[in-house]
Amino acid sequence: MRKYAGTARDRDGAEFNERVASKMEELGWKVEREIKLTKVLHKGFDRDYGDIDVLAWNAESGRVLIMECKDLQFRKTYGEIAEQLSDYRGLFSTDGKKRDSLKKHIDRMAVLLEHMAELDRFLSLNSVGKLESHLVFSHPVPMMFSSALGKDIVSTHTYDSLAHV
Repeated sequence: MRKYAGTARDRDGAEFNERVASKMEELGWKVEREIKLTKVLHKGFDRDYGDIDVLAWNAESGRVLIMECKDLQFRKTYGEIAEQLSDYRGLFSTDGKKRDSLKKHIDRMAVLLEHMAELDRFLSLNSVGKLESHLVFSHPVPMMFSSALGKDIVSTHTYDSLAHV
């Protein structure tokens, strides 16, 4: 049953990533979908930093968006809300071995910021004017209203608000 649930979550996540990517294309952005950092930067790293759900850029403005897309379940109870909030604090687990969902995204951003020249080459840009971190949710979630989420580090959006990115 756990294997089925994991497969279903992966499938739903991939579908939401595709919806976000398609919407960004409709809005005039160039897009890469679910792309590994190693492909973007043409080098290996000390660990697997995962993939960028949606990489969107606009050559005219020089804006590059690193978009982490999450199609999360609506939570109703205080316990469920607290559990969801704890996944987006930008921290390691108490044993220091696992990174929460936000920390993984922040780590990918840090690697990209260290390798801007390689990112420029991959995107065929003269220069990235602004590298931006975005979390895109399928609908409003508690993290969007949490003061613990560093708004100076990452911007949050719902799918329906992508036209205002």
